[in-house]
Amino acid sequence: MKLVIFGATGGTGRELVSQALERGHTVTAFARDPAPLGAREGLTTVAGDVLDRPAVERAVAGQDAVLSVIGKPATSPGRLRSEGTANIVRAMQRSGPRRLLSMSTIGIGETRRLLPPLYRYALIPTLLRRTFAEHARQEAVVRSSELDWTIVRAGVLTDNPATGRFQHGFPPSDRSVEAEISRGDVADFMLDQIGESTYVRAVPSVSY
Repeated sequence: MKLVIFGATGGTGRELVSQALERGHTVTAFARDPAPLGAREGLTTVAGDVLDRPAVERAVAGQDAVLSVIGKPATSPGRLRSEGTANIVRAMQRSGPRRLLSMSTIGIGETRRLLPPLYRYALIPTLLRRTFAEHARQEAVVRSSELDWTIVRAGVLTDNPATGRFQHGFPPSDRSVEAEISRGDVADFMLDQIGESTYVRAVPSVSY
Protein backbone atom coordinates (compact mmCIF):
# COMPACT_ATOMS: atom_id res chain seq x y z
CA MET A 1 0.00 0.00 0.00
CA LYS A 2 0.96 3.63 -0.40
CA LEU A 3 1.28 5.24 3.03
CA VAL A 4 2.05 8.77 4.15
CA ILE A 5 3.43 9.16 7.66
CA PHE A 6 3.22 12.54 9.40
CA GLY A 7 5.73 13.07 12.20
CA ALA A 8 8.05 10.64 10.48
CA THR A 9 11.27 11.70 12.22
CA GLY A 10 10.02 11.36 15.79
CA GLY A 11 10.72 8.19 17.73
CA THR A 12 7.49 6.44 16.80
CA GLY A 13 7.57 7.91 13.30
CA ARG A 14 10.95 6.36 12.60
CA GLU A 15 9.65 2.99 13.76
CA LEU A 16 6.63 3.35 11.49
CA VAL A 17 8.81 4.19 8.50
CA SER A 18 11.20 1.29 9.06
CA GLN A 19 8.52 -1.29 9.78
CA ALA A 20 6.31 -0.14 6.90
CA LEU A 21 9.20 -0.49 4.46
CA GLU A 22 10.02 -3.93 5.88
CA ARG A 23 6.41 -4.95 5.22
CA GLY A 24 6.73 -3.87 1.59
CA HIS A 25 4.69 -0.68 1.73
CA THR A 26 5.59 2.41 -0.30
CA VAL A 27 6.15 5.22 2.20
CA THR A 28 6.02 9.00 1.99
CA ALA A 29 7.64 10.43 5.12
CA PHE A 30 6.49 13.96 5.95
CA ALA A 31 8.50 16.01 8.46
CA ARG A 32 10.06 19.43 8.91
CA ASP A 33 13.48 17.93 8.22
CA PRO A 34 13.27 14.37 6.90
CA ALA A 35 17.00 14.21 6.05
CA PRO A 36 17.85 11.97 9.04
CA LEU A 37 15.73 9.21 7.50
CA GLY A 38 18.23 8.85 4.67
CA ALA A 39 17.51 7.21 1.33
CA ARG A 40 15.87 3.79 1.22
CA GLU A 41 14.09 1.81 -1.44
CA GLY A 42 10.37 2.54 -1.34
CA LEU A 43 10.81 5.74 0.66
CA THR A 44 9.99 9.28 -0.49
CA THR A 45 10.75 12.09 1.94
CA VAL A 46 8.87 15.39 2.00
CA ALA A 47 10.08 18.41 3.94
CA GLY A 48 7.06 20.33 5.16
CA ASP A 49 5.06 21.79 8.01
CA VAL A 50 1.85 20.01 9.02
CA LEU A 51 0.36 23.48 9.63
CA ASP A 52 0.87 24.28 5.93
CA ARG A 53 -2.43 23.11 4.44
CA PRO A 54 -1.35 23.01 0.76
CA ALA A 55 1.79 21.01 1.65
CA VAL A 56 -0.32 18.51 3.59
CA GLU A 57 -2.76 18.20 0.70
CA ARG A 58 0.05 17.46 -1.74
CA ALA A 59 1.45 14.76 0.54
CA VAL A 60 -1.92 13.08 1.07
CA ALA A 61 -2.97 13.02 -2.59
CA GLY A 62 -2.73 9.57 -4.12
CA GLN A 63 -2.12 7.70 -0.85
CA ASP A 64 -4.01 4.63 0.34
CA ALA A 65 -3.75 5.38 4.07
CA VAL A 66 -2.47 8.06 6.43
CA LEU A 67 -0.66 7.58 9.73
CA SER A 68 -0.13 10.51 12.07
CA VAL A 69 2.24 10.56 15.03
CA ILE A 70 2.77 14.32 15.11
CA GLY A 71 3.61 15.96 18.42
CA LYS A 72 5.63 18.45 20.42
CA PRO A 73 7.45 18.32 23.77
CA ALA A 74 5.14 17.73 26.71
CA THR A 75 6.19 21.00 28.35
CA SER A 76 5.24 23.14 25.32
CA PRO A 77 2.53 21.31 23.38
CA GLY A 78 0.94 24.30 21.66
CA ARG A 79 -1.79 23.28 19.19
CA LEU A 80 0.29 21.42 16.64
CA ARG A 81 -1.53 18.14 17.20
CA SER A 82 -5.06 19.52 16.86
CA GLU A 83 -4.44 22.05 14.09
CA GLY A 84 -2.12 19.76 12.15
CA THR A 85 -4.64 16.93 12.44
CA ALA A 86 -7.37 19.24 11.17
CA ASN A 87 -5.27 19.91 8.08
CA ILE A 88 -4.71 16.17 7.56
CA VAL A 89 -8.44 15.43 7.88
CA ARG A 90 -9.37 18.20 5.45
CA ALA A 91 -6.77 16.98 2.96
CA MET A 92 -8.08 13.42 3.17
CA GLN A 93 -11.66 14.52 2.70
CA ARG A 94 -10.60 16.46 -0.37
CA SER A 95 -8.29 13.99 -2.08
CA GLY A 96 -9.78 10.61 -1.32
CA PRO A 97 -7.89 8.33 1.11
CA ARG A 98 -10.21 7.32 3.92
CA ARG A 99 -8.05 5.27 6.30
CA LEU A 100 -6.52 7.33 9.10
CA LEU A 101 -4.47 6.03 12.04
CA SER A 102 -3.78 8.73 14.62
CA MET A 103 -1.74 8.23 17.79
CA SER A 104 -2.98 9.60 21.10
CA THR A 105 -2.23 8.63 24.69
CA ILE A 106 -3.69 6.52 27.46
CA GLY A 107 -5.01 8.93 30.06
CA ILE A 108 -7.58 10.68 27.89
CA GLY A 109 -11.23 10.29 28.85
CA GLU A 110 -12.17 6.95 30.33
CA THR A 111 -8.58 5.70 30.20
CA ARG A 112 -7.38 8.13 32.87
CA ARG A 113 -7.95 5.43 35.49
CA LEU A 114 -5.51 3.10 33.74
CA LEU A 115 -2.53 5.27 34.64
CA PRO A 116 -0.50 4.98 37.84
CA PRO A 117 -1.43 7.38 40.67
CA LEU A 118 1.64 9.54 39.98
CA TYR A 119 0.23 10.47 36.57
CA ARG A 120 -3.43 10.72 37.59
CA TYR A 121 -3.01 12.84 40.67
CA ALA A 122 0.29 14.71 40.17
CA LEU A 123 1.61 14.95 36.62
CA ILE A 124 -1.55 15.30 34.50
CA PRO A 125 -3.14 18.06 36.62
CA THR A 126 0.14 20.02 36.62
CA LEU A 127 3.05 19.46 34.21
CA LEU A 128 1.05 17.52 31.63
CA ARG A 129 -2.22 19.43 31.83
CA ARG A 130 -1.81 21.34 28.56
CA THR A 131 -0.47 18.28 26.72
CA PHE A 132 -3.46 16.14 27.69
CA ALA A 133 -5.85 18.95 26.79
CA GLU A 134 -4.23 19.11 23.35
CA HIS A 135 -4.52 15.34 22.92
CA ALA A 136 -8.23 15.66 23.72
CA ARG A 137 -8.66 18.41 21.12
CA GLN A 138 -6.82 16.30 18.55
CA GLU A 139 -9.05 13.31 19.26
CA ALA A 140 -12.14 15.49 18.86
CA VAL A 141 -10.98 16.57 15.39
CA VAL A 142 -10.56 12.95 14.30
CA ARG A 143 -13.84 11.79 15.85
CA SER A 144 -15.80 14.54 14.10
CA SER A 145 -14.65 13.40 10.65
CA GLU A 146 -16.42 10.89 8.42
CA LEU A 147 -13.17 9.08 7.64
CA ASP A 148 -12.40 5.47 8.49
CA TRP A 149 -10.33 6.52 11.48
CA THR A 150 -8.72 4.74 14.40
CA ILE A 151 -7.30 6.64 17.36
CA VAL A 152 -4.58 4.58 19.03
CA ARG A 153 -4.07 5.48 22.69
CA ALA A 154 -0.59 4.36 23.68
CA GLY A 155 1.00 4.08 27.09
CA VAL A 156 4.14 5.98 28.08
CA LEU A 157 6.48 5.51 25.13
CA THR A 158 9.95 4.03 25.50
CA ASP A 159 12.80 3.27 23.10
CA ASN A 160 13.06 -0.33 24.29
CA PRO A 161 13.07 -3.05 21.62
CA ALA A 162 9.72 -4.16 20.22
CA THR A 163 8.42 -7.33 21.85
CA GLY A 164 5.41 -8.26 19.74
CA ARG A 165 3.67 -9.06 23.02
CA PHE A 166 1.18 -6.40 24.02
CA GLN A 167 -2.52 -6.11 24.75
CA HIS A 168 -4.95 -3.90 22.89
CA GLY A 169 -8.60 -3.02 23.00
CA PHE A 170 -10.80 -0.99 25.27
CA PRO A 171 -10.14 -0.14 28.92
CA PRO A 172 -10.29 -3.20 31.16
CA SER A 173 -12.08 -2.89 34.47
CA ASP A 174 -9.21 -4.14 36.58
CA ARG A 175 -6.56 -1.54 35.69
CA SER A 176 -4.28 -4.37 34.61
CA VAL A 177 -2.16 -2.46 32.10
CA GLU A 178 1.42 -1.33 32.56
CA ALA A 179 2.19 2.34 32.04
CA GLU A 180 4.88 1.85 29.39
CA ILE A 181 5.11 0.46 25.87
CA SER A 182 7.88 0.59 23.29
CA ARG A 183 7.51 2.78 20.22
CA GLY A 184 8.27 -0.27 18.10
CA ASP A 185 5.28 -2.14 19.49
CA VAL A 186 3.00 0.85 18.95
CA ALA A 187 4.18 1.10 15.34
CA ASP A 188 3.58 -2.63 14.88
CA PHE A 189 0.01 -2.30 16.14
CA MET A 190 -0.76 0.77 14.03
CA LEU A 191 0.48 -0.87 10.84
CA ASP A 192 -1.55 -3.99 11.60
CA GLN A 193 -4.71 -1.88 11.67
CA ILE A 194 -4.40 -0.40 8.18
CA GLY A 195 -6.26 -3.22 6.52
CA GLU A 196 -8.36 -4.25 9.53
CA SER A 197 -11.89 -3.14 10.38
CA THR A 198 -12.01 -4.17 14.06
CA TYR A 199 -11.15 -0.71 15.35
CA VAL A 200 -12.53 1.48 12.56
CA ARG A 201 -14.07 4.54 14.25
CA ALA A 202 -12.91 3.23 17.60
CA VAL A 203 -10.30 4.19 20.18
CA PRO A 204 -8.28 1.15 21.29
CA SER A 205 -5.60 1.40 23.92
CA VAL A 206 -2.31 -0.45 23.46
CA SER A 207 -0.05 -1.40 26.33
CA TYR A 208 1.73 -4.31 28.00
